[in-house]
Amino acid sequence: MSDLMKTSRRDFLKISAFAGGGLMIGFNLVSCSKEEEWPEFEQGINAYILINGDGSATIMSKNPEVGQGAKTALPMILAEELDIAWEKVTVKQAALNDQMSPQFTGGSTGVPLNYDAMRKAGAAARFVLVAAAAKLWKVDTKDCRTENGFIINGENKVHYGQVALEAAKIELPEEIELKNPKDFKIVGNSQKDVDLQNIVTGKPLFGLDQEIDEMVYATVVKPEVFGSKVISFNADKAKEVVGVIDILKIEGHTNPTILLDGVAIVAENVWAAFKAKKLVEVEWKKPANHIVSNEDLNTRFDKALAKKGKVIREDGNVVAELAKGDVLEATYRVPFISHAQLEPMNFIADVKEDSARLIGPTQTPGSGRRQASQITGIPPEKISVEFSRIGGGFGRRLLNDYSNEAVYISNKLKRPIKLVWDRENDFQSDYFRPAGAYNFKARVDNKALTAFDVKISTTSRYAFAQRNGEPHGTEAFPDQQPASMVPNYRIAYEPLATNVPVGALRTPGANATTFVYQCFLDELAEKSGMDVIDFHLKVIGEEDREIEYRDHPGPSYNTGRLKAVISKVRSMSKWDKPAANGRFRGFAGQYVFGAYVAIVVELSMTNDKVKIHRVWAAADCGRVINPICADAQVQGGITDGISAALYEGIEFQEGKLVQRNFDKYGKLRIKDSPDVKVKFIKNEEIPTGLGEPSYPVIFPALCNAIYAATGTRIRELPIRNSVKV
Repeated sequence: MSDLMKTSRRDFLKISAFAGGGLMIGFNLVSCSKEEEWPEFEQGINAYILINGDGSATIMSKNPEVGQGAKTALPMILAEELDIAWEKVTVKQAALNDQMSPQFTGGSTGVPLNYDAMRKAGAAARFVLVAAAAKLWKVDTKDCRTENGFIINGENKVHYGQVALEAAKIELPEEIELKNPKDFKIVGNSQKDVDLQNIVTGKPLFGLDQEIDEMVYATVVKPEVFGSKVISFNADKAKEVVGVIDILKIEGHTNPTILLDGVAIVAENVWAAFKAKKLVEVEWKKPANHIVSNEDLNTRFDKALAKKGKVIREDGNVVAELAKGDVLEATYRVPFISHAQLEPMNFIADVKEDSARLIGPTQTPGSGRRQASQITGIPPEKISVEFSRIGGGFGRRLLNDYSNEAVYISNKLKRPIKLVWDRENDFQSDYFRPAGAYNFKARVDNKALTAFDVKISTTSRYAFAQRNGEPHGTEAFPDQQPASMVPNYRIAYEPLATNVPVGALRTPGANATTFVYQCFLDELAEKSGMDVIDFHLKVIGEEDREIEYRDHPGPSYNTGRLKAVISKVRSMSKWDKPAANGRFRGFAGQYVFGAYVAIVVELSMTNDKVKIHRVWAAADCGRVINPICADAQVQGGITDGISAALYEGIEFQEGKLVQRNFDKYGKLRIKDSPDVKVKFIKNEEIPTGLGEPSYPVIFPALCNAIYAATGTRIRELPIRNSVKV
């Protein structure tokens, strides 16, 4: 059946005629049922569809595009309900606008947060257009239908542009009918990325491509030891470089995620700035008790794990059950990981006395504007933000420290600044995936998991960011499986404070916990004497249940859907048949960031070196909006995860970062990438995001396959430290 949308005139901030004979529609993307009054239209349209006089449409895309496909998927949803042919749609990137609801990219939230609103907006636009045509023909709207941007009544037929002006006068009723999903023509069918042509022809889409009049360039000298403060600097030699304009100190913010100490070089071109950067002599004050080496870090984790920690969940009596004996214990470790995005940090800021213009790649433009206001004292409403397509984010550009540097420098000089970091700055000023250590104890009795106890210590990103709330917030998840599946279950957390900056990286927290939990479950399956997939299914239970999930995205997940993806990948990989001679397989499956993902990896040891041949992945993300993009997101997460698992990890010597460029920070090469097969479970569930869920599941599936091949348990990443890769 079709859905009904309750709405009223207040839900539309503007329906207006547009120059050239079109129709511009501004609408409330936050909720079409809220009762509070919204800001007046004169303060800006919160989002809009522009129906052009020729019957085509321009749809604004509200969220930053970081390669996850939001710039294509969200307009697809709107165009579906508008019922216009996709080839008649032009998509443009919106700038920051308070009435667009939160404009950010992160947490695989783009589609689930905007799906309903986009449908309602498209349906409302379709309604006023049909009503205008019905008025023209003096017929009932019920006798009219739409098809590919046309309104049809018997022999009467007009395209949307022909009635756009009249549609601007139409009032909305209390209820508007949404399409029945079985009638979808755009959603569920593959559409190429709306920027594809511009990308392959080199159009200026990315932050590094952006330019404004009279801008100059800047870069920043960073400390070798994280968290160091500038005591003094000597720039005499640097000032001799032709093109250098100014060199100044950046005063760090009390919150280290907003702005760090450094020395800025401003020049007429980026190469002069980079050259001068190497000539600036800086005296730094190192932070007390900084991390000296990886051995030092592990020693601190061992001490943290020896503490009681804060118990964040406890079911049954873990101590009593473990006291019965035959306990399996293991400690796992994960390193700091760099985002290692391809496009270096860059941003343009043009700060004037009473206004500012910001341009560049950011996943959180709203946060960037707020922090720019704090730095300059300029009211947020006087600061405009335009965001470009992002050449790799993975969570790094959720923070705006780099844009804040551009704002800081421009505010000092009162001229437009384009900040560009070199690759060394990208590594030396990254906010890494938190490192962590995880101690497990569990008991299996008669092939049943009866007790599960885990102590976790990580370098909490919430604590580092001085964020309100518990330090375990994105580090230890009390409802992660096998929680609610084991009668005696306990999880405790002990944070470890360090000088190393940490932030969100693809599936924050879950990228570590999925690896350690799923690998330990593989160990428990072996101890039980069961096939690992059979063991997982036994732990999950035969009964389909909704299990509480208080973490992102919650509030619950369904064990039936989880078992379905496990069964699907079992079939895809022919798990129950012996692998080919010399081939070995590993499995993992979990609910992650709203989606259900199960993966099987097949590999061999060629000349004692890991060779990954195939990966099978089954996913349930509800209704798939753009299949070609969904497949790419799952494959991309798997490839990225393989790279991180095999090679990626940050090392320290004398407190300094070892990996400062890609010559020492390994990444998966195309020649080593496996064949990846992806299948989606088809259903009518609300769609979820897909930018992240496959990423963490590949870690344990790969490590479990390596154990099957070598007998070596990978309990510490990256894998290169344990076996040849």
